[in-house]
Parts: sequence; C-alpha cells; structure tokens
Amino acid sequence: MNSSNVSHKLKDWHRLDNTGKAYPLIRSSQQTTLFRLTAVLTEQVDPARIRKALNIILPRFPYFQVVLKPGFFWYYFEKTTKSTPVQKDKHFPCTHYVKRWAVPPIHIYYKDNRLSLEMSHALSDGYGGTTFLKSLLNSYFDVPSNEDDEYNLRMVPVEDEWEDAYDKHFDPSVPPPKRGDAAFHLPLKRVSPGLYYSTTGIVPLKEILTRAKADGGSLTQWLSARYIEALTEMIQDNNWKPAPIVLNVPVDLRRLYPSKTLRNFFITLTPTIDSQIGHFSFSEILNHVKNFMNTQVDRRYINQQFKRNINLERAMSIRMIPLIIKRIFFPFFFYHLGERQYSGGFSNLGNLKLPAKTAEKVKEVHILVPPSQRTLIKAGCISYGNQLFITFGSLTESKELEKRFFSKLRKEGISVRVDVNY
Repeated sequence: MNSSNVSHKLKDWHRLDNTGKAYPLIRSSQQTTLFRLTAVLTEQVDPARIRKALNIILPRFPYFQVVLKPGFFWYYFEKTTKSTPVQKDKHFPCTHYVKRWAVPPIHIYYKDNRLSLEMSHALSDGYGGTTFLKSLLNSYFDVPSNEDDEYNLRMVPVEDEWEDAYDKHFDPSVPPPKRGDAAFHLPLKRVSPGLYYSTTGIVPLKEILTRAKADGGSLTQWLSARYIEALTEMIQDNNWKPAPIVLNVPVDLRRLYPSKTLRNFFITLTPTIDSQIGHFSFSEILNHVKNFMNTQVDRRYINQQFKRNINLERAMSIRMIPLIIKRIFFPFFFYHLGERQYSGGFSNLGNLKLPAKTAEKVKEVHILVPPSQRTLIKAGCISYGNQLFITFGSLTESKELEKRFFSKLRKEGISVRVDVNY
C-alpha cells in the first residue's frame, strides 16, 4: 500500500468528531481521557520490533498519525511525521498527562510480556483501538494481512474511515432528549494524581454466558445488572443517602448505522434503579436493565442523542467562544450534562478475534477504561479466546465495589481469577 495514494484526500489537519471535541476540554491530571488495551504475550516484548511494526502499519491508518493541537475555537488534529511514542511502562496506566502544544493521542508501552496501547478518546473509541491493536500485533508477529479484514494493510485507506459519522447520520428533525437528574455517586476519597488502580477478573467465557442466558439477559445486560446490584447493596450496608443509580453503558453504533469510521461512533445508554424507593432483587434489576436497553437501542432514540450533542456543538453561543475560555467553563458544563448523571460506567468491547498465528502468541487481552474524577470507579470487559476479562479502573483506595462484584460471580458458580496492579 502506498500512503501517497491518500495524502491528497486526508488534509494536513482535520476537526475532531462530535464526541471527540469534548475530551480535550475536560482533560486533566486525573481525567486524562485515555483508555488502555493490553495484550499479554507468551514471550518478552521486544521494543525494537514494536517500532518496526508501527512503521509498517501507520501508513494504513494516517488519521491516527496525528498530534492534538489547540485552535482559536476548538482543538484539532494535525498530521505529523513524528514517531508514535514507544516506552517502557513505569507508571500507573492511563495517567500520562502533559500540558504542551502538540500532544500525541497514542502511546505504546511495554513491560515484561505486556504490550499496551493507550489511546485518547478524542481520537477514537474502543472499536478503533482494537482495530489498531490487532494490526499492530499482526505486524509485530509478521502475520500477513487477511484479505477478509476490511482494514487490512493491503487496502488503501478510504475517506469513510475518518468521517464524522455523527454528523453524517444526524437527523435535525427529531427533538433532543430530556436531561437526566443527579445520580448517586460513591462518597469515597479520591486518590492523588498519578494513581489509577485496576482490578481484573478473568472468567471462563462459556460459564458466564451460560449463566446470563439462563437468567434471560445478554452478557452486557447481566454484568450491568450485577454492577448496579453491588452499588445498591453498598448504599444499604453503609447507610449512605440513597439516590438513583445510573449506569453509563456505551453502545457501538456501527451495528445500527452503515459506517466504517475508526473515529468515535457510540452513544451511551443509562439503565437506572432508584434506591430511594425500596429494595430491588437481582432479577428485578436485570429485568429493568434488559427492558430499558432493548427499548433504547433504537435509531429513533439514538437520533435524539445526536440532536442534543450536535446542537451543543453548533450553537453559536458555544462555537464563538474562544478555546481559552471554553477550557475554563467546559469541565463544569461536562459535569452537569454528563458525569453528574452517572453513578458508574460499564463498557463491553465484545469479542476480539486474531488470526491463528497471532493468537498462538497472545495469552490475554485487557481493556481499561478512562479514569473518571466524579464516578471514581468504572469497568470494561473484552472477551478473547475462551475467556472474559473484566477490569475495574478506580480512583479511590476502597475496593469494596470490586470485591462485591466478583464475589457475586463466584456465588453463581463462575470461576474468577483476579489480577491487580496495586
């Protein structure tokens, strides 16, 4: 593939997508907006081979070879010839934060047999991250591109891959959704900047799928219900003031809209249980989560979220405010329209499939979602091979939520092996 074939199509700079615009404005030492994907290999990682692999695949993803820069009104991405940073992992994950003019949105880390990709949510979402990681692993192990892969290295990048899919599928005729009320937040002390704890539960995929199916829910619905159940019990057992428990559950929109974009393209669902009105059993929580999510995964409701988000971006009163001012007030704006309404978050990246020759060298794959200053604890999962990897990211010393969650899985007869970074 010749990268010059697309150089005339991909501009020297491009705007962030509708979702991506918010992330640089809220970025801080504790809310870095970085997520991490880690591949645990069967051998020690060779940094020289990583660099070689990156040099091979980056021309295939020119929209990822950029730096984030501030404009007068918004941040933007500018093409760069600089190498993607590759460095030994010496700090807590998702904590890399520097204030400077040109910020690379991708970093590669290695330590022992772990190869990690950290990506800014301003650049892409979990789908884009896993696509890039798969390509990096295949190149690292010299596995030829599979022609069935729509992002294989033999293909020339097409404009659809860097489109703003929100803008493309936006329907201006629908009304925006109503703003949610304030949700329950864990009344726990936040750790100092530079710390971000991860707790990963490794479970047999077949066991947990069987349990979820027996209870009548999908994997995402079942795990989300367990998360909410743990929070309801914590409120009761700690005598905390009850409030609505609202979970932020991202949904990949590529299944509902025709899009090849590797930029952000997701919305969030918000299943809710109000702990103020009484006790809910797990079956009641699951039934509510299932019905809510089955109803809301509908283009008509999703179009409402598009309308709200794009209206905010296009509003003249916001567009014309200089970036330096936006950076001051936007974190408060983001809190009231976003994190104020969520008690936690749960992301399911689905099943990661690798070519057989690559899979022989990759034992595990983990996802760590971005840290959140307000919700403190969020979780994500990804399945690979015959295992499911569920990781909680935490900005608090308390591990009560994680312990309750995984103990519930064990009580259901599901085997759980726990891996932590603290």
